Amino acid sequence: MSNHGETEKKPIYKKWWFWAIIIVVIIAIAGSQGGNTNNVQQTSTNPSNSNSSSTVNDEKMTLEEFNKIETGMSYEEVVEIIGGEGTVLSESDITGDGQYKTTIYSWDGNGMLGANANVTFQGGKVISKAQFGLE
Repeated sequence: MSNHGETEKKPIYKKWWFWAIIIVVIIAIAGSQGGNTNNVQQTSTNPSNSNSSSTVNDEKMTLEEFNKIETGMSYEEVVEIIGGEGTVLSESDITGDGQYKTTIYSWDGNGMLGANANVTFQGGKVISKAQFGLE
């Protein structure tokens, strides 16, 4: 009889469906943000693409373009593949000399609602990439 009472009093955060809902909500929020981070301060760390009037990419990244991005590429090489600049999501420089400067850029994706891709650069070179829903 006491076991039955314990099951009913189980905290909501210990139920599997609670975490499933949390994950879905987080994905939905991240997807709705896309690459639209107008509140993030953008810096012109790569002025070589002077033909672009904005750091936000008007083009949508495709899965084919994403797959062409390789570790060790420069930001300029990635922009050339995609056809537009990314939006700065995060930037840090722990040493102050640029050697370990880490910048994460985001591009909206071609595909399902919320499709996007993030590319992380350290010392000016790609060190990782991630995508969601690109086609």
